[in-house]
Amino acid sequence: MAIVHVNKTVATTATLLTTLNSITEYTAISIQNNDSASIFIGDSTLTVSGTNKGHVIAAGATYQLWVRASDAIYAISSAGTAANAVSVLYSQV
Repeated sequence: MAIVHVNKTVATTATLLTTLNSITEYTAISIQNNDSASIFIGDSTLTVSGTNKGHVIAAGATYQLWVRASDAIYAISSAGTAANAVSVLYSQV
Protein backbone atom coordinates (compact mmCIF):
# COMPACT_ATOMS: atom_id res chain seq x y z
CA MET A 1 0.00 0.00 0.00
CA ALA A 2 1.30 3.47 -0.86
CA ILE A 3 0.17 6.82 0.48
CA VAL A 4 -0.26 9.44 -2.24
CA HIS A 5 -0.11 13.17 -1.55
CA VAL A 6 -0.72 15.73 -4.28
CA ASN A 7 -1.08 19.51 -4.21
CA LYS A 8 -3.33 21.22 -6.73
CA THR A 9 -4.14 24.71 -7.88
CA VAL A 10 -7.91 24.96 -8.30
CA ALA A 11 -9.21 27.26 -11.01
CA THR A 12 -12.55 28.86 -11.85
CA THR A 13 -13.37 25.88 -14.06
CA ALA A 14 -13.63 22.28 -12.84
CA THR A 15 -10.10 21.06 -12.06
CA LEU A 16 -9.34 17.35 -11.72
CA LEU A 17 -8.00 16.64 -8.23
CA THR A 18 -7.41 12.93 -8.68
CA THR A 19 -8.57 9.75 -10.32
CA LEU A 20 -8.23 6.69 -8.16
CA ASN A 21 -7.22 3.44 -9.78
CA SER A 22 -7.20 1.30 -6.70
CA ILE A 23 -7.94 -2.40 -6.73
CA THR A 24 -9.93 -2.10 -3.49
CA GLU A 25 -13.62 -1.27 -3.71
CA TYR A 26 -13.48 1.88 -1.56
CA THR A 27 -10.70 4.29 -0.63
CA ALA A 28 -10.75 7.09 1.93
CA ILE A 29 -9.58 10.43 0.56
CA SER A 30 -8.79 13.61 2.45
CA ILE A 31 -9.02 17.03 0.76
CA GLN A 32 -7.59 20.03 2.59
CA ASN A 33 -8.31 23.59 1.43
CA ASN A 34 -5.29 25.68 2.43
CA ASP A 35 -6.51 28.78 0.59
CA SER A 36 -8.42 31.84 1.81
CA ALA A 37 -11.49 31.11 -0.37
CA SER A 38 -13.91 28.18 -0.29
CA ILE A 39 -13.72 25.45 -2.92
CA PHE A 40 -16.43 23.12 -4.17
CA ILE A 41 -15.93 19.43 -4.99
CA GLY A 42 -17.95 17.13 -7.22
CA ASP A 43 -17.93 15.71 -10.74
CA SER A 44 -16.72 17.33 -13.97
CA THR A 45 -19.96 19.34 -14.38
CA LEU A 46 -19.67 21.15 -11.06
CA THR A 47 -20.14 24.89 -10.61
CA VAL A 48 -20.00 27.30 -7.66
CA SER A 49 -23.74 28.04 -7.78
CA GLY A 50 -27.00 26.82 -9.26
CA THR A 51 -28.11 23.25 -9.83
CA ASN A 52 -24.58 21.85 -10.33
CA LYS A 53 -23.17 23.45 -7.18
CA GLY A 54 -20.70 21.09 -5.59
CA HIS A 55 -20.03 20.25 -1.95
CA VAL A 56 -18.30 23.20 -0.27
CA ILE A 57 -15.01 22.96 1.63
CA ALA A 58 -14.43 26.18 3.56
CA ALA A 59 -11.10 27.96 3.62
CA GLY A 60 -8.74 26.16 6.00
CA ALA A 61 -11.02 23.12 6.31
CA THR A 62 -10.37 19.45 5.61
CA TYR A 63 -12.98 17.07 4.26
CA GLN A 64 -12.77 13.27 4.13
CA LEU A 65 -14.91 11.01 2.01
CA TRP A 66 -14.97 7.43 0.76
CA VAL A 67 -14.86 6.94 -2.99
CA ARG A 68 -14.99 3.96 -5.31
CA ALA A 69 -12.07 2.82 -7.42
CA SER A 70 -11.78 4.80 -10.69
CA ASP A 71 -13.84 7.74 -9.35
CA ALA A 72 -12.67 11.14 -10.59
CA ILE A 73 -12.94 14.05 -8.14
CA TYR A 74 -13.04 17.64 -9.36
CA ALA A 75 -12.84 20.99 -7.56
CA ILE A 76 -13.67 24.57 -8.48
CA SER A 77 -13.25 27.97 -6.84
CA SER A 78 -15.10 31.18 -7.59
CA ALA A 79 -11.87 33.13 -7.03
CA GLY A 80 -9.20 30.62 -8.03
CA THR A 81 -6.66 29.44 -5.46
CA ALA A 82 -3.04 30.09 -4.75
CA ALA A 83 -0.59 27.70 -6.38
CA ASN A 84 -0.83 24.22 -4.84
CA ALA A 85 -3.27 25.40 -2.15
CA VAL A 86 -5.46 22.27 -2.21
CA SER A 87 -3.92 19.10 -0.76
CA VAL A 88 -5.22 15.60 -1.50
CA LEU A 89 -4.16 12.54 0.50
CA TYR A 90 -5.19 8.92 -0.07
CA SER A 91 -3.94 5.36 -0.11
CA GLN A 92 -3.17 3.89 -3.51
CA VAL A 93 -3.20 0.10 -3.66
